Amino acid sequence: MVGRADMGRQRSNNEDSVGLEPQARPWPVAVLADGMGGYNAGEVASVMAVELITTSVQHGPAADESMLAAQCELTDALHMANTAIYAAAQSTPGCSGMGTTVVAALVLASEVLIAHLGDSRAYAWRAGRLQRLTRDHSLVQQDIDAGLISEADARTSRYGHLVTRALGVMPQVEPELSHWLLQQGDRILLCSDGLTDMLSDASLETLFEENLPLARLQEALIEAANAAGGKDNIGVVLIEQDA
Repeated sequence: MVGRADMGRQRSNNEDSVGLEPQARPWPVAVLADGMGGYNAGEVASVMAVELITTSVQHGPAADESMLAAQCELTDALHMANTAIYAAAQSTPGCSGMGTTVVAALVLASEVLIAHLGDSRAYAWRAGRLQRLTRDHSLVQQDIDAGLISEADARTSRYGHLVTRALGVMPQVEPELSHWLLQQGDRILLCSDGLTDMLSDASLETLFEENLPLARLQEALIEAANAAGGKDNIGVVLIEQDA
């Protein structure tokens, strides 16, 4: 696999944090987090999430690279990060109430495992189609699922940033897992809502259709979100399955 991780900054304090370790063992790992909380607390939470999760999964069972082992390691990593962020929020001045959304990916031999909490997302691109791999943990998504509002209405809802799951907000969390069977040429996108608030899934798909090199695609995604209004920090991680 090859990968790229970057952020487009809009706010003076950047609450997005990204990490990518393509050579990590037993699994290459990517993590993106979008922090919440006053002053710099959100930034503290997102940096903690990326560093703790990335480090934790690299200490997984080297002799067992199975999907079951990966699921256990990634889930345990998110639980550990949640405990640490929650404890820091309770004990550190200025960090009360901090938390962070997170989306993390482990790349196995033939598939990618995704875990997420909140509204940071994962997508997969293959053969001209962009598919969303995660479903937002948010009040707006609950209304969409219940048929109360449309996807288009959700983009302008004043409740758009109210998430129902996040790291560090409660003593316990329940990350949601999903996976994608990889084929050569697949691209995986992890992103914060700084990207998806500005660009619809159709707009993202149009950019992927240009078949740009990975580095240029990353730049194009950030540039397009900024051109559309760029109201928030923009975190983007791209992974490509090579031969």
